[in-house]
Order: sequence, then structure tokens, then C-alpha cells
Amino acid sequence: MPLAVMMMISPDMKKHKALFLFLLFVLVIPVQKATAQQKDFQCWPSVQLNLEVLKNLKFHIEEEIRFTENASQIGRQINDLGVSYRINKYLKTALYYRLEAKWKNPEEHVWRNGVYGDLSFRVEPGRFLLGYRLRVQSSRVELNDSEAQWFDGVRNRHKFCVEYDIKGIPLAPFAEGELFANLGGDNGSSMTDYRIWTGLSYTLNKKHKFTLKFGIDKELHAKDPLTAYIMAAGYTLNLKLSSVE
Repeated sequence: MPLAVMMMISPDMKKHKALFLFLLFVLVIPVQKATAQQKDFQCWPSVQLNLEVLKNLKFHIEEEIRFTENASQIGRQINDLGVSYRINKYLKTALYYRLEAKWKNPEEHVWRNGVYGDLSFRVEPGRFLLGYRLRVQSSRVELNDSEAQWFDGVRNRHKFCVEYDIKGIPLAPFAEGELFANLGGDNGSSMTDYRIWTGLSYTLNKKHKFTLKFGIDKELHAKDPLTAYIMAAGYTLNLKLSSVE
């Protein structure tokens, strides 16, 4: 980087330079090395309800439909039911039950279910939000083997997020990167895929939030790996019981 440009960088930007370089290393390097053999455009609309029943304790209901085959047919219908608790302004825990339908073809689908837990960490330096989420889930959640036992090995996911709150307008651009890995089971331990996102969130008010993002999901170490290009749109409704107001 030229010296003149370095001198123009603000102290806040320097403070986060190491984080951005790390994200670029994690997200960009694998893309350069991977060679996709299958490609697909997908569309993932979703709706989520968050209900705060006690201070820092929320119930969550979410439904997402994933259209595959160039967004021409339903690939999966995902239904999540869970509870989360914010320990402090930095840490949050959550536990979810998932019931989903997976389509093998337009006429045939199978139901499966599983559980997963999250541990999330966030800090808010200035107008930035920096986050990390660790997710551990049973082998039936987002795996192709619908016959696997619930805890025949587990999958863990590491998600990093950078968001910026634009002053004066309710828009927040963000970027996310996520790594997927299997631990134990018949397949042993390995990194299976990664997913990257870039998008915008729009907060209408305290209750209503809309998100639009574009992502790339890439399989790793597969004989015929799939690269999915995803357009996702989400709506979130945040409510509180009158006793929490």
C-alpha cells in the first residue's frame, strides 16, 4: 500500500485492519484454489419471529425455503424452533430444534430433524459490529445422510461477521464468512464447505427488519463439488411481552 494512502487511514480503520486481512485470507484464498464442477443459482426467502418473554430471554420461530436448480424448484424447507439467552452485551447462547423437508426431485422428499446450539460473541467499536458465532449441530442437520443417528458425529460451524451502521439512515451493509467442519462419525474429521455473504439490512423500526444478501456456498473435498450462488431475502419481526416492556 502506498505511503500516502497509509497516512490517510484513520486510527479506527487501522485498528480493524488486522481483522479485515484475516477475513480476506479466510474467504478469498479458498476461492482461488477451488475449481467448481457444478454450479447452481438458488433463492432462499425466510421469515423469522423473535419474542422476548423475559429480559434477555427470547423464543424464536423461523421458516426458510430454499429454491434450487436455478431457483426453479424447492430443494429444502427448513423450520427452526429455539430459545436464546443473552448473558451480557458480548455473549449470547441459543438452542434450536430443526424439522426440515429435503427434496430429492420435484415428486419425492424426505423429512428429517435435529438439534443445534450456538454461542455468539460480538463487540461494537464505533459504528462497526464485529461478531463470531460457533454452532454445533447433530449429524442430521444440513447433512445428506438422512438415516444417520442424531449424534453420529457432529458438525461445527464458525461464522465471522462485519457490519457497519451508516449514520443517519437505517441501512447497515455487512459481510459474513462461515466454515463448516465434521467431527467424528463414519466420515472422520474434515472441512466440508464454506459460505460467504455480502448484503444490506434495513431496520424499519424496533419491530420490523428486512435483509437482502448475496452469497456463495462451496463444497470442499467432494468428488463432484457444488458451487451455489445464492440470493437470500429475509424478514424479521421482533416482539416483546407486555411484562418486558
